Amino acid sequence: MSNPISSESVYGILREYLRDRPDLGIRKAVWDSVLEPLNPFNSKATRVPRRWFVLFVLLAGTLLGCFIYFNDLI
Repeated sequence: MSNPISSESVYGILREYLRDRPDLGIRKAVWDSVLEPLNPFNSKATRVPRRWFVLFVLLAGTLLGCFIYFNDLI
């Protein structure tokens, strides 16, 4: 009778598979949604944040600053 596969061994195999595939994963998906698309002709070009993300960060920072200022939390 063969030895049953444990969940730890399957988890280890899956972890190694995902580590060998840098094009997969949640980090890659987040970076692709926040940053502008890659330039296929210049792979060394820097990727700038998308406009909606910059606007969202500025609005969130402004709201947080107003909340802290008007509530005397500091």
